Formats: sequence, structure tokens, C-alpha cells
Amino acid sequence: MGTLPNKREILESIIDEQDDFWIIMKPSRNNPTDPDYLCVLQNPAEYKEARVEIPTAWFMDEQLDKIQSAVRDAIESAEIGYKYT
Repeated sequence: MGTLPNKREILESIIDEQDDFWIIMKPSRNNPTDPDYLCVLQNPAEYKEARVEIPTAWFMDEQLDKIQSAVRDAIESAEIGYKYT
């Protein structure tokens, strides 16, 4: 396996296109290349959390359309409240 991509950077570019303000909780700033599939986004204004598992391979292969779709689906089905802290 090569160098892990900066998943935060890729996720940031996707959530910046959203109408609402979302922040990335996982992967953390301290570990932007976290190999764990789980990504957690939170919307502080609406107190919502979106959780999505995105294969690291998608980031490595730059399959941005798949990542974008997964993030959008997660945001659409975001739940009230925070589970991840």
C-alpha cells in the first residue's frame, strides 16, 4: 500500500459545496490519513451528525464521485444529536 491520502482534504472539498455548515470530526486533524473507514461529520447549527463508511481504496484511487455520493447520502440522512465525541 502506498502513501495514504489526506482524507480530510478530500472531505473538506466535498462538504464546502454543501448549503449547510458541516465540520469533520473523523478523520481528525491529528490523523488526516486515518485508515479507518468511518468518517463522521457534524453540523453544529442543526445539532446533526452524519456517519459514513468510505473505503480507503476510494480515497487512494481518487474515486471522487463515489466519495461525494456517499457523503451527500450521509448528510441527507444525518441524525439529530452527536454520538461521536
